Amino acid sequence: MLLLLQTFNKHCSKFYNHHHSRHGNRASFSVSLLQAFDAEVSSCLNQLLLLSSDSTTLSFHWLLQLLQALPVLHRAFSKLVVDLDCPVAKWGADLVDGYLNYSLNLLDLLNSVSFSLSQLGNSRLSLAYALSLVRSSPLMAVARLKPIVMKRNFVGLENRGIVVDRKKSCSGEEWAIESALVTMMGIGYWVCGIVISGCEGDSTAYLEMRRLAAGVTVPAFKELDSVVSKKGNVPEEVKEVNCAAKEVVGSGGGGDGEAAEEMRRRLERLEKAVERLVQEVDGRFSEILDGRSRLLDAFRQPKH
Repeated sequence: MLLLLQTFNKHCSKFYNHHHSRHGNRASFSVSLLQAFDAEVSSCLNQLLLLSSDSTTLSFHWLLQLLQALPVLHRAFSKLVVDLDCPVAKWGADLVDGYLNYSLNLLDLLNSVSFSLSQLGNSRLSLAYALSLVRSSPLMAVARLKPIVMKRNFVGLENRGIVVDRKKSCSGEEWAIESALVTMMGIGYWVCGIVISGCEGDSTAYLEMRRLAAGVTVPAFKELDSVVSKKGNVPEEVKEVNCAAKEVVGSGGGGDGEAAEEMRRRLERLEKAVERLVQEVDGRFSEILDGRSRLLDAFRQPKH
């Protein structure tokens, strides 16, 4: 997104005056670049597919790796725009709106992730406090050692200018960009849907975002989605903490026992996993917000 903005500012005037000498090859040129974009996206998804084969269960570590695919996806899209010599200033209004609305939707989705992670953090703190009571007050500790119950907060996504139809009358460059935008939007929403579902322990967000990814035709996407659909919705780090809590309760809350020590380790693992995911979400949010703000500022500047 930032690369797209830099290209807009640096090369706008150059691109406006640039024309390919071989007009007959423009369509095939656009198709070849779109194929390169699809290949780069497929490579990213195939890497995730390899990582997914290590475990059949969902984990926060895997959700982190999934979120890290977003900047790869955005860079591939920006590269396509640069290679096509078709900056944002040349786009039609619908295409611009679709791109800007995509970034706004991503911000909303990342906010949902942050909220769910905050709730999960509060649940972890409650368990950590309960565990701290096992030595001084075992009965009170046992009464407070309740399993983490993940809550669904996702209420849907407002449909803001989602691009679904490719205009036959648009130029080859704009057609390629619109096709790539459909792919970028679909996978971006899909990624966020999986992460939200994993943070809420509920499949609603994933299923809704997968529906918005119906226009994605990259073969690797369907294969990866098939793997994702079998992973479940509750991360293994949460399951481990809940299992450990049951063990402590079953042991009568012995503070010096192996069960209590194992639960401390698992709570620490959960804490670190959530912290890393929070940092990644914050980084993605800041990156998208900054790129969106700069792009809007560029449009507001008077043209000379």
